[in-house]
Amino acid sequence: MPDIKSPAVKSLEDDEKTKRDQPDVLDVGLEGTFPGSDPVSATTTATTGAVEPGSDNPDVDQATVAPLVDEALEAVATQHDDTYSEAREGVAALKGEIESVAYRGATMADNVRDRVRERPMQAVGLATLIGFFWGMSHSRR
Repeated sequence: MPDIKSPAVKSLEDDEKTKRDQPDVLDVGLEGTFPGSDPVSATTTATTGAVEPGSDNPDVDQATVAPLVDEALEAVATQHDDTYSEAREGVAALKGEIESVAYRGATMADNVRDRVRERPMQAVGLATLIGFFWGMSHSRR
C-alpha cells in the first residue's frame, strides 16, 4: 500500500526537519547580547503547503502564487483611498460653508455700519430700547 500524505502532513514534517537542522535560534541570539539587555525571543512562522516564489516545484504556476494577497492589498488600498476622499470632500464642503458664512457676516456688518452712518439718531434710539428691554427682562424682582 503506497504511503500517501496530505500537504499539511508534508509541511509539518518539513518544518520539524528544518527545526532539527538549524542551531538553537535563542542561543544564537543570546550570544551577541549584553547580559543586562532585554531578553531575546525566538519565533518561527510556519505555513502549511505554501510554496515560495521562485521554487522549483513544477506543480505551482508562478503567476498564481499569491493572487489573494494582491486582491486583499488592492481592496485595502481602495478602501483607504475612499475613506480619505470622503473626508477630503467633507472638509472642502465645510471650508466652503465657512467662507460663505464669513462673507455674509462681513456683508451684514457693512450694511449695519452704512445704516448707522445714514441715520445715527435712529441707531441710538434702537440701542436704547434694546438696552431697556434687556435690563427689564434680566432685573431681579
